[in-house]
Amino acid sequence: MISNKKVAVIGAGLSGLCFSKYINQIGDLEPTIFEKTNDIGGAWSNSSNRKSWDSLKLNTNQLSMSFSDFLFKNQFPNKEEIFPSNKTFYEYLKSFVENFELINYIKFNSNVIKIEKNVVVDENESNCKWKVVWEFNNNNNNNQSIIYSEIFDYVVICTGAFSKSSTKNDLEIKLKQFKGDIIHSENYRNPELLKGKKVLIVGSSFSACEIANDVCKEVSKCIQIGHENFYAVNTFLPNEDGKHIPWDMLFFTRKSIYEKNNNYKTDQELWEVSKKMLIQICPNQDLSKNPNSKIPIKTTPENQPPIGFTVSRNYYENVESGKIITYTGDNYKIHSVDGNSITFSNDKGEVNTVDKIDSIIVCSGYQIEFPFLENDVLEDICYDSKDQFLPMCIYEHTFPSKFKSIAFIGCVKGIFLTEIEMYCRWVSLVFSGKLEYPNDEKLSQGKNDILKLRSVRPRPQFPILDCVYHCDKIAKEIGCLPDFESIKINDPELYNKLWNGFFCQASYNLIGPGSNPTLAKEIINNYYENYQQFKN
Repeated sequence: MISNKKVAVIGAGLSGLCFSKYINQIGDLEPTIFEKTNDIGGAWSNSSNRKSWDSLKLNTNQLSMSFSDFLFKNQFPNKEEIFPSNKTFYEYLKSFVENFELINYIKFNSNVIKIEKNVVVDENESNCKWKVVWEFNNNNNNNQSIIYSEIFDYVVICTGAFSKSSTKNDLEIKLKQFKGDIIHSENYRNPELLKGKKVLIVGSSFSACEIANDVCKEVSKCIQIGHENFYAVNTFLPNEDGKHIPWDMLFFTRKSIYEKNNNYKTDQELWEVSKKMLIQICPNQDLSKNPNSKIPIKTTPENQPPIGFTVSRNYYENVESGKIITYTGDNYKIHSVDGNSITFSNDKGEVNTVDKIDSIIVCSGYQIEFPFLENDVLEDICYDSKDQFLPMCIYEHTFPSKFKSIAFIGCVKGIFLTEIEMYCRWVSLVFSGKLEYPNDEKLSQGKNDILKLRSVRPRPQFPILDCVYHCDKIAKEIGCLPDFESIKINDPELYNKLWNGFFCQASYNLIGPGSNPTLAKEIINNYYENYQQFKN
């Protein structure tokens, strides 16, 4: 009997759990999941190492955050709860692990410290095996780590986009002069210890705006500073009939996505369409229509990507009411720090000083780190630790050019769960031999495309801009993209749900390797019913 090949999976977050489920279903590979903490979930875990705060709600709805073959056990009891809390999502992941019997594959408290080539199968090292070295500490061995190692046929890196909190050097130097408390967003939990204090939030993207929302309810004054004003997109937006539906239900239908991509071919054309759409859904930030807005948007010049957006239930209202005082846009930054006094400046020459600041919460993002990889692997993926936007450049952010027994899943900024699942399915099929590894031409072209994107200035907000179109592209590679024209003729009702309804990842389980058409149709119907509930 031939034993299964072994796969080392680094991380028990969304990507690691999902990938392990897929290779278990295929049956030709055996996963070992290395998790450095004592819990599953990664950024969404319930451990002290989690990256989320107590009141956090996801900014994509429950259906968007469901795997294609596993819905939440208790779907939202009312419309407001379609955006799950961190706790609800963590419980969902626990039930996912239980349902697919993954717990026995996880090595908790196991921090991978080195991954090195061990057995070279061919002369160019592309199909080498890997020696994984990890330290184990379960707090029951007097805090003395025990070092282990094991040989694996494949390695899949699933450490995510939140490896290490990031603070730029110049900001870090200035903050050393601050006499109060400094917290990074990854360590923020709730405003309890900040009650009655004057608090500064540094940053203007997703975490900064949502933490400002949380903090402003309890503190004496909440101040926010950031380089840019982002479009403040509400979690519920009006559709063409004036009904308020979750923002991602409005954005993510195949009909709207394909119409946009068929009518506008270049990045520059798509950028202009996005600018018009964003200002249409955030009209109160249009400087030409509302010159008194406290977070006005200046449309970027042609041939430049749009300013970024953030999704929040009531951020805009809290700013306009004065609960959050903003120094954002025009490249606002901290100019100097003197004890508890901080001076801000911008490119317009404006200078403002705020005194008696008690605490600072730094929301400056994360770095993606791979401290366990050898230099030649880091060179193969064009790794740049200082680049938060694109720290590596490989085909589809997943497949390296040279080393073909290692892959990366979910280590890219701003991707959705559906994209993570598609990558998991793709890599599992490639490593199990069910699909061929991408050819050299695709690997080279894909790598060059991402290197080109790395050099674009100003940069778009995210490396991957269109979830639906992107997932369909991967589905075509896998062989699980439905034939929509055929479905349109033979099953018009299903076609309407797939094309005009809210994008459903179960559509990729209708055909192709590992498909389950019966279950897929049940979940597609569930999505469509919920979509209609909001739409009507």
